[in-house]
Amino acid sequence: MASTSLRAGLLGSILLLLCATASAAAVGEYRTVEIESLRIEIDSEWGARTTPGYVPIRFDITNLGEARVIDVVGQGSRFVRTSRGGSGSGSVIRQSIRLARGDRVRLTIPVPVFATSESVRFEIQEGGRTLERFNFSGFQSSVAAGDASALIVDLGTPLGAKTAGWAREMTGSAVAISTVRPISPAGGVSRPPLDFFLAPSRLPTNWLGYTSLRAVLIGPPEWEQLNDAQKNALLTWTACGGDLFFVDGELATLLPGWPNPPVPDDRAPRAYFFGRIHRPTSASVGTMGLRQVLIDAQKVQDSNLSLPVNRAADWSAIAARGFRLPIPGVEGVPARAYVMILLVFSFIIGPVNYWFLRRSRRQVLLVLTAPLISLTFIVLLAGYVVAGEGIGVRGRAATFTMLDEVRKQAATRASTSLYAAGMTPSGGLRLARDAAVIPIGVDGTGIRERFVLDLTETQQFSAGVIQARSPTNLEQIAFRPARERLSFSAEGGGMTVVNGLGATVTALIYRDGDRRYALNAPLAAGAKAALTGATATAGIVVPPGLPLSARFVHLVEHQPAGSYLAVLERSPFWDPGVTGVLERGSFHLVIGWPGGQP
Repeated sequence: MASTSLRAGLLGSILLLLCATASAAAVGEYRTVEIESLRIEIDSEWGARTTPGYVPIRFDITNLGEARVIDVVGQGSRFVRTSRGGSGSGSVIRQSIRLARGDRVRLTIPVPVFATSESVRFEIQEGGRTLERFNFSGFQSSVAAGDASALIVDLGTPLGAKTAGWAREMTGSAVAISTVRPISPAGGVSRPPLDFFLAPSRLPTNWLGYTSLRAVLIGPPEWEQLNDAQKNALLTWTACGGDLFFVDGELATLLPGWPNPPVPDDRAPRAYFFGRIHRPTSASVGTMGLRQVLIDAQKVQDSNLSLPVNRAADWSAIAARGFRLPIPGVEGVPARAYVMILLVFSFIIGPVNYWFLRRSRRQVLLVLTAPLISLTFIVLLAGYVVAGEGIGVRGRAATFTMLDEVRKQAATRASTSLYAAGMTPSGGLRLARDAAVIPIGVDGTGIRERFVLDLTETQQFSAGVIQARSPTNLEQIAFRPARERLSFSAEGGGMTVVNGLGATVTALIYRDGDRRYALNAPLAAGAKAALTGATATAGIVVPPGLPLSARFVHLVEHQPAGSYLAVLERSPFWDPGVTGVLERGSFHLVIGWPGGQP
């Protein structure tokens, strides 16, 4: 099995090399085909060097025939380089599409990437038949965040002419296996450019694809060329932790109705949930160079909560027994007990069974006693597993939510460990299609198993991500509309709060200017309570034994004015992906701004 996986990984790497060699102009392909009354445009060109996240494969499909259902199917292979050599595996990504006569569908299929090298080829299928095969697209997908490609949106405007020389050069051994040539001329670049250019019309409509990039640069003319779905995708990615550079632009253009607009000459980076909006001038970028601009941008961003995900200091950290967050009461697979049971089984079904039948002179019954003993031990082993671990899913999560009550939006980052005891959950892992899910694996370098992802209705990992009696570690990012809130009001010289977060608040600190107020007892959902004055040193206590606690300590110690910090018994902003998860030792922190994020 190991040799098969290794061969699959090596094959994927070879395909990646062939793709890069055959198409020096770009990683991926951009072409249109017509087949059996279907006009299909595929655009898989993307950055050559990506971080763990997703890459977007864009399709524009027009049905010129009768109503039909087609399947867009991706077959992928990946190779993970480890200290012991490496291993490979595959993946299947599928989405079914219903098309009426004359329908035109534009969609972005997000392909999870997290290995040392990845390749994927898409097919269009109908009724089990393959109508068209597209070329393989190859990516390096586990590079350091600072070495990942950036996207420069180019429209051919005066700004586009200035950006022609902005792309950074590739460095390191990756130059030999990955080349990208910008659409705009980039004269004078001695090595293949690391960054790439796309016209506004080619930008994804799903924010997940941007998770694999270091940054996106766009100007006002290019921004105006985007449709609403493309604009929402870029802003959602920024809210989830991305660095968006709006060159020569103003915030009012990006975010009409910004509650706290900057002064006109203030071009300092502005926080937007977990991300940052930068507004440099084209002259400053040209003078400093994009590499230095990105280095400076990293200094003002919280690396633990920004994108790409592997910018975090604790990225790939595994605490114990294959768990990113050890789950209280789960000690992992009881290997010693299983071995003892198997040894007893081998002894009874072999020597004991044979000796007993020979003594009784009924050796012919061996064909009957052997399967009966096997069945008995299967029942005993299953009973031991159920009695010792149950059949449910236990989990632990460290989640952090930014809630803007004025915009009615919330962004959530979650690190999750799950343990399915008796059996793999039916249907696997099922989450919203617009939620980022990045498997970390049991050693911090991603999963090794072949996974199957169905995007038809939800984002369903039906195989490969969560398995019975094995740790499952995930990084999750989501952004959604949110009506949840805490309502504060001054009454009788004090402060009261009404809990509209939909879950019990176990701890709360509200900072109004220089004054702090605290909750003295847990507050149930929908309940009202009086707050008491708190000292300047009062704050939320982060559990000292919680892995990833560094993500929260700085914020708790430097709580901004006009915000509240609330610890919830459970988080309505987090979806574990399976129903009926029994949480143990989770920590759910919310920072909310009743007056809007400053």
